Amino acid sequence: GISAVGGTGSVYTFYGPEEQRFSSLTNGFLKGDLRKLMPALGLEEEPIPLWWTTDFINASPVGTRLEDETWIVGEFNCSCVGISKCLPANVSDDSPNACYNDIPKKDLVETKKIGALLGDKAVGLLVKEAKKKAMGAAAGDWFSGGPVDVSSLKRVSKDDLGLLPQPLKPRFKT
Repeated sequence: GISAVGGTGSVYTFYGPEEQRFSSLTNGFLKGDLRKLMPALGLEEEPIPLWWTTDFINASPVGTRLEDETWIVGEFNCSCVGISKCLPANVSDDSPNACYNDIPKKDLVETKKIGALLGDKAVGLLVKEAKKKAMGAAAGDWFSGGPVDVSSLKRVSKDDLGLLPQPLKPRFKT
């Protein structure tokens, strides 16, 4: 399970994505609402964050059939997301010497899988962006913000149309 809050004394029950009890919520969110999320925030050109959580609150009256439940989002969190299996490594007043080796070996297997998955996804996003920039600028595009700092140059053009993209590995950064 994943939780951004540790040491509060709260008891959490974690359900997997296949939990039948929440299939209506899961399917509705993943197949319908998720694609609307970034546009609803005014970020339609941005990808959804790589690592984030959301808290859902059941807003249905007691006794509502599972498939008719109404769920609302209590919060989205993409700035302080933790992996609760790593909590034994959390340094606090109660455990000032906590470290990675304090995570039980069985939990390390899961945390390493999560880390590898995030790493793979991050590399994929970086490669995708590099490929987009390698295609060159279209009318109205600016690609001159790459690895070579050109901020001190006076811009006199309306876009970077015709300008070659900056090299991915420049030999000189002047």
